[in-house]
Order: sequence, then C-alpha cells, then structure tokens
Amino acid sequence: MLMLKSIKPYYAALLVILILAGCSGGRKVFVEHDYSYETNFKDYSSYTFLECERDTNNLCTEIYEAIRRQMQVRGYKLTADKPTLLVNYGIFYDNLRYQGYMQPVIKNWVDTENDGFRYEPIKYALDKGTLIVSLIDAESDQVVWRGYASGIFKGVENSNNHYRSVVRRIFDQYPLFAKGYDPRRYSEAVGR
Repeated sequence: MLMLKSIKPYYAALLVILILAGCSGGRKVFVEHDYSYETNFKDYSSYTFLECERDTNNLCTEIYEAIRRQMQVRGYKLTADKPTLLVNYGIFYDNLRYQGYMQPVIKNWVDTENDGFRYEPIKYALDKGTLIVSLIDAESDQVVWRGYASGIFKGVENSNNHYRSVVRRIFDQYPLFAKGYDPRRYSEAVGR
C-alpha cells in the first residue's frame, strides 16, 4: 500500500508534464512587426500586390487571399491604377536571422506621432517557416511596415484555415484603416 501512494504522485506529475508538453509543442507561431516613423499611415487608401517570391503547393495563393481579406477589412481598395501601397510577401523555409526593432505599438505612434520614439534594434533567430509581409509606399518604394510570423509550418496538418489564421495574427499588428474609411459605418451596413 505504501508503494502505491508514492507512485500515484509520480504519475500525476508525469501526466501534468505530458499535458504541458502537448500544449507547448502545438501551434506556437512567433509574430512581430516593424514600421517607419517617417510615414504618414493616414494617407494610404489603395494597394496592389507584387509577385510572391516563392510558390510551393499553392501556398502563395492561399496567403494572397488571406492578405487580400485583411486589407479589405481595413478599407483598402485593390487596384492596379496608382495604388498608394504595394504589398509584398515571401515565405522562407529555413531558419532565418532577422534584424527587427523594439517599437511602441503602431496605433499608439500613429495617434501621437511622437518624435521622441527611437528604434531599438533587436536580433531574432526565426524558426523554419517564416512569412514576411511588407507594405511599401508606392511613390517612394520604401518599406513602411513589415509583419512577420515564424514557425508557420507547425500544426498545418491540424487546420484547414491555418495560414489564414497566421496572416490574421500578422495583421493584428496593423490595426490601421485606409484613408477615409470608417469601420463603424462598414459594420453598420453589414448589420442591416
């Protein structure tokens, strides 16, 4: 009897460890973004896509559609005629070293346009399977915002909407709307 009492806590601890390992080994995707302080994000209203840098198994098409949905939700118009933004995205299959920046949340900076904010460089070692989405000013050809997610191939077999979810998480870092777009008006029209 004494032996059973000492074994039960061992199994309980082992069970807790297995549960925690199962949760952490799931679909952890690292998401971050950087942006330029020299940008007036309130001036952008339209966009067009640049070609996907690498297409495998129609992955670019799936990600293209997910990005298009996110831009549409934010009020940006897809056009080939004088867009204000260019959208570029690439998929990197190997581990990647990336120079990012610690910055205030973009919404806070756009609301205040505080010139006192500085770029704080940070080096990332991104896991295999990194998606990088860049918004480029069409007039200057300068990247104004870049969102990225690494580890995107983890958990793919378990979800039909995995890449759509990854793109949504990237664009959660970009809570801005197109010039002249009122999301309240859009949600009221949809509700009718």
